This record gives sequence, C-alpha cells and structure tokens, in this order.
Amino acid sequence: MPFKAVTFDFYNTLVYQPAGIGRGRQYQNYLSAVELSSDPWQHQVLYDVFDYYRSSYSPGLSDGAKLSFWTEFTRRLFQRTNVRGPWAINYADHAHAIREIMGPNSFALFGDSLQILRTLREAGFRLGVISDWQRGLAYFCEELGIGTFLDVVVASGELGFQKPDRRLFDVACERIGVSSREILHVGDLALDIEGAQAAGFSVVLLVRSGESMVEGVPVIRNLGEVLSHVQSTPG
Repeated sequence: MPFKAVTFDFYNTLVYQPAGIGRGRQYQNYLSAVELSSDPWQHQVLYDVFDYYRSSYSPGLSDGAKLSFWTEFTRRLFQRTNVRGPWAINYADHAHAIREIMGPNSFALFGDSLQILRTLREAGFRLGVISDWQRGLAYFCEELGIGTFLDVVVASGELGFQKPDRRLFDVACERIGVSSREILHVGDLALDIEGAQAAGFSVVLLVRSGESMVEGVPVIRNLGEVLSHVQSTPG
C-alpha cells in the first residue's frame, strides 16, 4: 500500500543549533560571563524544568506574560542547578538570556526543512515529529514556524519512554491515524531506525555528511530526497 504519512525526528533532522553547542554548555557559558556559577550540568535538568514550560507556557501569551513566564522559568532553572554568585540574583535580569538559550530561539531550521514539510502537506501526506525531547515540543515547533504542517508531535518527555522503545512510534501511529505500514520515518540516528522498524514503519536515514553507521537502510543526504521514497510503494 502507498505511504500516507511521514514522520521526522526533530533535532539534527529538522533543526540544528547555530551556536554549535548544546543548551547546557550555552547556559554554563552564560553564567560564567555574568559571574555566576552552578552545579555541574546534567541533561535531566531540561526534563525537570520543561515540565513547568509545558504546563504554564503558550505561544499565544502576551509579551508581558511571556516575560513573567521566563522570569519564573529562570528562577526554577537557577534553583534546580544551584546557581550562586557574589550578590543577590534578580531573575528578571536574566530572563531574556535564558529564553534565548533554553527556548526555541536556540534552534534554527535546516534550509530544506520548511520546503519538504510544505511539499508533503500539499501532496496530502499526514506529518508528524517523533523525538526524544522534553515536554512542550509542540510549542517549539509552532514558534519555529513548522507547527501548522504537523498533525502530531510526540515527545519522549511527555510519554515516559525513549527511542528505541517502539511505544514512542506506536503512539505516533495511533495519533496520526494510519497503519504503521503506511508511514515513512526520517531520522538521523540508529535509535530512530531501530524504534521505527520495530513499530512497523518504513525508514530512511538522513546522513547530511560523512558515512552511514547503519547497515541495510536507505540513506538520504538531504530532506528533499524524501520525495523519491514516498513516491514508491513500501515493502
């Protein structure tokens, strides 16, 4: 049967970080620049503080409400990482910088991301994102300008399991409303391939540069090449 849906990994598939370093390193660099210090960074911090993001943020908030949100987010982040310095900390003073580091502005779309999503949508495909990510990923997609193209956004932080656990893909399949055999998943890691195949998806591996580390899987070098795969019938 022909493909009816295409799902994508988020980070390093649709988006990248122009800074060239992760949010944790950016955060620690910022603290050092303003003469503050913290406990050693742990990736779990993102999952902890973005629980608040998912429950309290909305892209539709007024500018004033967004400033209030990011001030409180900063307070929670600083307390979670035990930030300290030579003087009392005014969280509002750091809210804008923390928003730029932790929020969607820290990421940029690859040059081919918007076009492939638009083309697939216009061709009638249902589209989704499946990612190992914190809660609130749908808001990131919205503010990065791709939310309107997506039927589902599935993040590990909202479900409690991570790739390659097939349940992440099973949930996406159920929500997108087509058979797993009718979905093509596009990702850049072996975890994407393993989880998607376990759930019955067809797969392609995005390798923008270098050599593929996954054997026996179709490789694409850019997202535009997805089109040649969705035009074929899945096996």
